[in-house]
Amino acid sequence: MWKKFLNAFFIAGTAFNAAAYELPSSTGTHRVRFEADAAGFNEYTRVIELEGNVRLEELSADGKQQKFIRARNLAVNMAGRTVVSPSDFVMDDDTGTVYGKSGFVDYGNNSGLINDGRFLYKNFVFRGRSVQFDKDGYVYKKASLTSCDDDPPHYRLRASRLYLAPERYFLAYNAVFFLGKIPVFYFPVIYKPFGGGTPFVSSFFPGYDERNGFFVKSNYVYRVNRETRVKAYLDYFARRGIGMGGELDYRRPEKNISNISLYRIRETAAAADRWGINGGYWHSFNRFNESDPAQYYSQSSFRLLSDPSFNNDFFRTNPFAISPDKQAGLAFTRKTNYTVTRLSVYGREERSAADPDKFRKSYESAPRLDFNAVPFSVLRLPALNTFGGYFENVRETGLPYYQKKGRAAWTVSKTAPLSRRVILSPSVFYDQSVFFSTSPSGGNSWIGRYGGNFNLRYDRLWGSLDVRYSYTRRLRENKPSDDARAADKGQEADLVYGDLFIMPRHNAYFRARTSYDLRNYYTASFTDRMAPLIAEVYYAPRPSLDLYAEDSYSFSSGNRSFVAQAAVGGKEAYFSAGLANYSADEKAWVVSNTLGFRPWRESRWRAEAVLRYRMVPNGYFKFESFRFFEKALTLYRDFHDFRTRWDFRVRSGGVKEFFFFVNLKMNDPARYDNLEEKSRQFWRPWRQEGAARD
Repeated sequence: MWKKFLNAFFIAGTAFNAAAYELPSSTGTHRVRFEADAAGFNEYTRVIELEGNVRLEELSADGKQQKFIRARNLAVNMAGRTVVSPSDFVMDDDTGTVYGKSGFVDYGNNSGLINDGRFLYKNFVFRGRSVQFDKDGYVYKKASLTSCDDDPPHYRLRASRLYLAPERYFLAYNAVFFLGKIPVFYFPVIYKPFGGGTPFVSSFFPGYDERNGFFVKSNYVYRVNRETRVKAYLDYFARRGIGMGGELDYRRPEKNISNISLYRIRETAAAADRWGINGGYWHSFNRFNESDPAQYYSQSSFRLLSDPSFNNDFFRTNPFAISPDKQAGLAFTRKTNYTVTRLSVYGREERSAADPDKFRKSYESAPRLDFNAVPFSVLRLPALNTFGGYFENVRETGLPYYQKKGRAAWTVSKTAPLSRRVILSPSVFYDQSVFFSTSPSGGNSWIGRYGGNFNLRYDRLWGSLDVRYSYTRRLRENKPSDDARAADKGQEADLVYGDLFIMPRHNAYFRARTSYDLRNYYTASFTDRMAPLIAEVYYAPRPSLDLYAEDSYSFSSGNRSFVAQAAVGGKEAYFSAGLANYSADEKAWVVSNTLGFRPWRESRWRAEAVLRYRMVPNGYFKFESFRFFEKALTLYRDFHDFRTRWDFRVRSGGVKEFFFFVNLKMNDPARYDNLEEKSRQFWRPWRQEGAARD
């Protein structure tokens, strides 16, 4: 009997009594090697029964392991090249580790089925009641997903079906997000690419403020490919209603950079639709023909709002909130080695003074043509020439008609080193403006300007000194003579400018700058003609301490502003204090203090407190008035699977706000999307680093 088995194993290349043997390859490229405590072979079915500490390896032609299976029992079908496990088994390959209650592997087709499978891949754990796989990936039915390594996990996603393509993506349908055993949110579809990038659920946070009441904000990210990302917003405001929106980012720097964001909410109280659309694009065209060496570009930007208050109500960190206007522009550019030509249209509407809830047209330019030449020489003279100008059809605020106007300027400049440390840079220019009125009552005109600049720079290792003289004179309207009859005698600029910069060490500098107006020499006093002296100083005696101060002093009216800032500490614990005083409210001082700390080194908690207030001193430690206009406390907590942030703020006017942020650590530390960060820097530089939205 044993001899029969041994002959069979020898012929077939099987294993017996923990010895390692190989099965012959049907393709000639891969082999299967296995070992077990005991084995049996059926000559008729050509099935090998392996029992006890079974180890089975699939090897490539060069001997590298492709797949490794450990199990209690295995049945190896040599005819069909399949392996069946009726009980628990573990399978390893170059993608990860799979645990299953039972299943089979088809080596011929590189496919299989796993019952009650669990797959460890990267930072994720995938589970499925049944798992089918082939060379393209895995299909999980009645699946779950988590990146938490605790059992039971702190959170998980449950899905009816999940597709996993290793090294590429996973895609889940009908997914429910669970915190512990509590269902929190439902997602029809979840897509997550591998290789970095933000998870599909990028943020979810509730909050409260007096304008919106209780609210819940959320955004979801879909990374289409390396260049494209789609983000969806879904918000609920108890006092306003449901808001929806999204962003689209596309970035191929050599070809196209595009972004569009939109948001819409139907306010329940006012029964009104409010919305905002922002975005823009830059696009590089291919050459129209091989003989044309020029480069062609198209670009656009737009900010469209339903009303002037929209940004301030829903995107308060947006700097455009303080400029509640809408605008749109489109341009086409042709660039050669010598010239840049640009054709554009642009329009802007501002808040109406008569009705603050509506817009009024303030500026229209349709079209505008710009032309600029790169610096060039004339007749081989040792000087650089620059030429640029524009012509446009424009209608401005207060102008009841369109006006055609243009401007062109020619500048000749030269840089002349007087010594190793002294450089003289003189320049002269002529500037010509033209105006053509479309109104019967209006007239046509042209105005010329000429002048020059002389800059003298003294450079040393410790700093530099710049002394500049600037002169501009205006001609009479429609005449080639000086406008001496005007109130300013035709002199638009005649001043001396000085700038001193001293940097004795890399961690300290001092700068002072001012100018002196030579116009009205006999009628204006010295102090009236002297521009404010602006001085600033910076000193960092150590890496954990920064000191900065700036003062603006007018020789005619006294001090205009004073700003001082001190910061001490590092990333984990820090304190900064700012102090400011302005001539518009000279008795008052504005103070801003920020304190950030971690209670102890290993603590997962971190806090930041902000106090901003206005005070009017009246003697030592006495105040005529003292008023806080912002108090804020931010708490950070790092959990096993989440990062949380609590914001508490009280602002001027009694506005009270509370925000709660939750970020999953899925695929951490590579969870932050490079495309997201580049988009933030390019389109929304005011957003805080890591912020998913305004």
